[in-house]
Amino acid sequence: MRTETIKKQEVEELLKHRIADEQFPEVLGYAEHKQAYIYRQTKNPVVLQHWYLVKLTEEYVRNIAFSKFTMDLCEALRNMEKEHSVKDQSAQTDTPIVTGSAL
Repeated sequence: MRTETIKKQEVEELLKHRIADEQFPEVLGYAEHKQAYIYRQTKNPVVLQHWYLVKLTEEYVRNIAFSKFTMDLCEALRNMEKEHSVKDQSAQTDTPIVTGSAL
């Protein structure tokens, strides 16, 4: 669908952040598919412009970064819960004896 090649540096300038070399072809592929889908739905020629594909690529980089951040956060929380569970099991589990006068 694209007529010009999108350069990784174009997207990095928008993001103000570097993109891993192995990640760029993946996000560009997603962006191209989304661009084609939007064009099929709208027939709007603006969608086929170079800048639009650059913005879609930027969007996918942000989405993947957010997903990774969320997954890492969930993993950290899961690890904290496991650690807490282990500490609870190792705590004293004796049942206190309650005398009649305490009732």
